[in-house]
Amino acid sequence: MPQEGESSQIRRRGKANMGEQDPLALPYTRTSGRSTPSTQTDAYASLEEDLLDPPRTNTSVVRYDGQQGIQSARITGAQPPSTPIPSRRQQGLTRNLPPSRQGQGRTTTQQQPRMQNKARKNVHWLLPLGVGMVAMLVLWMVGASVLAWGIQRYNDYRYGIPRTFQTDAVVGHGGDSAGHPSHFIAVNLNRQAIVLEFMAGDPAKSVSYVAPLYIAGDGGNLAPVTVEFRDVTGDGKPDMIIHIHLPSQDQISVFVNDGTKFRPSNGNDKIRI
Repeated sequence: MPQEGESSQIRRRGKANMGEQDPLALPYTRTSGRSTPSTQTDAYASLEEDLLDPPRTNTSVVRYDGQQGIQSARITGAQPPSTPIPSRRQQGLTRNLPPSRQGQGRTTTQQQPRMQNKARKNVHWLLPLGVGMVAMLVLWMVGASVLAWGIQRYNDYRYGIPRTFQTDAVVGHGGDSAGHPSHFIAVNLNRQAIVLEFMAGDPAKSVSYVAPLYIAGDGGNLAPVTVEFRDVTGDGKPDMIIHIHLPSQDQISVFVNDGTKFRPSNGNDKIRI
């Protein structure tokens, strides 16, 4: 009888301990009395039941209602309280920015002026100087071409083609006078300056003079030929001076007046133009 009482007390103590402590610690629990084989058997049986039936984990079931679009959830077990997450202020900060800076990267905005400044610093001073010289050369060439074209159009209007010049002068040939001056016609014919004289205006008393010069160069066939009359030898008689107007310079040919007609000048003539 005393043994049955002790075993029942040990059994009750074992069950009480199993409700509060880890089951693995039960076989090693010390008691004041001596344990019997039946007590140890009951303890191991209770331990096996606890091992075979582990504690259930927390589960949750979520049900979706497709018709109404409402989500319902059933949660069993202990769940940690949810912590509200503050919303970001990125949208508000973007709205406060100026319109020119929205959607632009800070890196691109800072590096673009640096690249432009670097490109400006790398330009050598000879580059703008060379560009300016080339521009001046082009402008000079264009201006010269326009000027030459304008002069040719003026000569076409004044002298015609071939270039022809006419004038009247009293030179003392054939009885000319102020009432009947001699008539002169200067022509550039195939790069040759030719002057026709009609003494006293009479075609029957005509004389031709050919300048001993060949009109060379570009536009020589379009160079105007003119004549003037003044005393260059100092004998009191007007001499004839033929002018050939070339684009680059003027050529001069002098014919000396001998009282009846004109003759080409020579080395013995003292000419002062």
